[in-house]
Amino acid sequence: MGGEEGDGTSSEPDTTAETTDTSDDSTLDIITQVVPQDAQFNWYAPSHHFDDLRWGFPMWDMLAVHDQVANKTKGMILKEWSFNDDGTVTWVLRDTYTWHDGSDLVAEDLVTQLKIGQLMGLVHKGWGTRPAYENVEATGKYELQFELLTPDMSPELFMWGHAKRESWLWAHRDNWGKYADLYDDATTDDALADAQTQLTNEVKAPITDSSVLPGNSVWNPTAVEGQTLRFEPYDDYYSPYSEAEWAEGEITGDQVDYTLESTYFPNQQQRTQAMSEELLDISYPPLSDSARQDMRDIGFEPAESFPVEQINPRMRDLSIGYRFNMQDPITGDRRVRKAIAHVVPRKPLASWNPSYEEYWMEDRYYTGLGQDMEVLHFGGDAEGWPNDTLESFEQYAHTQEDVDTERATQLLEDAGWTKQDGRWHDADGEPVTLQLYTMPTNEDNNHFKVSQRIKAFLNEFGLRTQMTAEEASIRNSETLESGDWHMMASYPGSIIKLALKDFELDFPFRKNWSGDSIDVRREWGMDETVEVPYPVGDPDGDLEQVNVYEKMRRLQTKLSEEERGRLVEEVAWIYNQSIPLFAVSEEGGIGGYWMNKSRWRTYGPQDGENPVFRYLVIEVGEYSYAQYAAKFGTDWFGPTGTDGSGGG
Repeated sequence: MGGEEGDGTSSEPDTTAETTDTSDDSTLDIITQVVPQDAQFNWYAPSHHFDDLRWGFPMWDMLAVHDQVANKTKGMILKEWSFNDDGTVTWVLRDTYTWHDGSDLVAEDLVTQLKIGQLMGLVHKGWGTRPAYENVEATGKYELQFELLTPDMSPELFMWGHAKRESWLWAHRDNWGKYADLYDDATTDDALADAQTQLTNEVKAPITDSSVLPGNSVWNPTAVEGQTLRFEPYDDYYSPYSEAEWAEGEITGDQVDYTLESTYFPNQQQRTQAMSEELLDISYPPLSDSARQDMRDIGFEPAESFPVEQINPRMRDLSIGYRFNMQDPITGDRRVRKAIAHVVPRKPLASWNPSYEEYWMEDRYYTGLGQDMEVLHFGGDAEGWPNDTLESFEQYAHTQEDVDTERATQLLEDAGWTKQDGRWHDADGEPVTLQLYTMPTNEDNNHFKVSQRIKAFLNEFGLRTQMTAEEASIRNSETLESGDWHMMASYPGSIIKLALKDFELDFPFRKNWSGDSIDVRREWGMDETVEVPYPVGDPDGDLEQVNVYEKMRRLQTKLSEEERGRLVEEVAWIYNQSIPLFAVSEEGGIGGYWMNKSRWRTYGPQDGENPVFRYLVIEVGEYSYAQYAAKFGTDWFGPTGTDGSGGG
């Protein structure tokens, strides 16, 4: 699938170029967010933010990945799995994996990791989930069994949270097994607390010593030199996709013809300088237009700058959004939230910076699912989207031409508001000033700029808005807990491919399904019962009291495709009429990182044929897929001076 070198739009991998053997051409220099000398590993250390551990993502493989074309689970370390009606689950591992210390990767390693998940109440950390299993045991060298806490739990939901979402297998039994034993042996709350404390204080360093921290993927961290972490291909790696339909023979680590060097540069000026000196092949793009043009002259372009029609429609992450204070008299009224959505168009917010316009996709339809999930649940494929069901939903402002001040005025008047001298007053006759809290420019310039534009649209409508930029440490603690706010900038979550998980992120409930309060949301989340007009698709229908928790619990269980589809549409309608989140944009798979395409070639999704894009092993919008290509064979990526065929 390729064509012209480095243009990213070709249809056939080009295997005609001559091979060169220079060290510069065989080392991919990428950016990292942590100083390598300081790098240490413990998924559960309280001092670690998930982002600090991104350096480690290439060195482990995941249990399973999501096949975006077939929309199903594809095993990676897991070979097969089965769910019995009584809630017993069997997982079978591939017998071809080894750790970088040379030992076999076996069921006991995964048992160790799952028990650590039980000990800590969170599986895999990162975007992990609460453990929904118990009684884990190895039943063979490569087989393990456990029981679901809820026997009728949806297998798809379980696999997503426990096997696919950020589910790198890192817990070598010899390095971490004692914590699984501590969990097994703990008979009191004090014993569990002591085990948790021991684990959070564990330090695994140096990260390049495979006896201390062994990996299992194609990339093996071998040395730290100054600010650079070096990865070498692990010769004994055997790709789980060696027998896939697109693989031309076995894919093994000794076939990979390039290495990785991940370097830390603390600021944009140093990163841009490194790009100009070609010390970096992949980095964040420069901020100024002139610097961007200088980089383009060298050969840098967005790492995934493919035509929109090549991007798989299910490659989006919800990027920018705003939470409402659902317990405030102003924003707690759904009519006020709906009015805001009618007068603030999303497209102008997402395209304020032309350099990011292709990188962001405005969230056109309010469903709580994002455009990728709307494709799945509202109309099959991208060409048939949106269908009649989605188009029957209430349409809020998408472009500036869609702003509907008449509808917004009617909603506020229905709430008892009046407009005096061009300014809205609430039902008590008090002038309204919305308190909008956002991120300062040094934390997130995009959110800051979007907030300015939201304020301008609301002020123009007469809904006076005061914008305050506040550091996260204050915004997410003192201000959040005070309740003295109406809208607050946030990173809402990710499009997770399962409706329940997306709804879980986008409905800001006050408690979880077990009835426990959700600490981070304090008292500002929404109530479980809301008023919604029915039937679905009629915003002027009769209002009914609906328990959203009950709908969500139902989505957690085994359902037929028809039942699930109907329920997803109903919950999406509840979201459409409740507006629990002001969603602005979704990150796309284009333009996030820039790559020196004069030195490296990359290929697009190619209608699902490129395995690096087909299987959700990468974080689209966060990482270039280049460092993951070797796990699938390097036909789809390589130096421009080689044939790029290093194993596949």
